Amino acid sequence: MQIEFLGPVYHTSQSAVNAFADIVNLIILSDNIVELNRKLLQRDQSGGLSAYFLWSFGDYTFSLWQRTSYGSNMCFEHKIIELPFVTLVCKDRRKANIISH
Repeated sequence: MQIEFLGPVYHTSQSAVNAFADIVNLIILSDNIVELNRKLLQRDQSGGLSAYFLWSFGDYTFSLWQRTSYGSNMCFEHKIIELPFVTLVCKDRRKANIISH
């Protein structure tokens, strides 16, 4: 799977950078858009992701924006990620090889 970033992630805080890494990991580890949505909601129960980022699932596309500050209603102008749903289920997608000890 190839994820194209449409703009930079601003280092508004280390927690914002960590939240972005969490979101990207959830995208990589999800088999489909429903699973991604479920994982985002589970991971965000304390608001740690949504306080820094805004996401949507409109027009068969997952879109991600960064909030200008913690809990702000305003986001930076550009989307960071725009991922068509089909990207998560395409035939040539390779599952990440994860080994834990």
